[in-house]
Amino acid sequence: MTTMFLVIALVASAFLALQLLLLMFGGDMDFDSDMDVDASDGGGFMSIRSLTAFFGGFGWAGLAARQAGWSGVASLLLGLGVGLAFFVIAGFLFMQARKLTSSGNVDYTSTVGLVGTVYLSVPPNRSGAGKIEVNASGRVSIVAAMTSDEAALPSSTRVRVTEVIDSTTVLVERA
Repeated sequence: MTTMFLVIALVASAFLALQLLLLMFGGDMDFDSDMDVDASDGGGFMSIRSLTAFFGGFGWAGLAARQAGWSGVASLLLGLGVGLAFFVIAGFLFMQARKLTSSGNVDYTSTVGLVGTVYLSVPPNRSGAGKIEVNASGRVSIVAAMTSDEAALPSSTRVRVTEVIDSTTVLVERA
């Protein structure tokens, strides 16, 4: 039984090391069968990574229990318990990691009412677009801007965003 735990632990650890190397260097591991069952290493409870964690925990815990002089049944139960705990923890962590995404799109409706600074002068009477620097979606952005004012807005002028014209342009007035 000690040999079984050792072999399972070593194979699972080697597979985990391979997964780690592929993850670090942008590799991918997908396995398809003739039944079109995809066992990708994605994120979730039933993934290659969480199964690898189960077998690693099972093998090493069972081996440690055998080395400590535990009986075969006790070693098996400990291995199953630790393996199950590793399986659940790994599955939970990978599911949480999949939620860490960002679209990168900036929603300029959040800038309405905010004060910014003219970056490139804004022509008068909506005759063209300039650029302003304003906090958009939690980060400072350079945004295309127009004004309805009769006079151009030169660089470094403080302005207030009054409305969103389209997905990339805002309307501003002197602040």
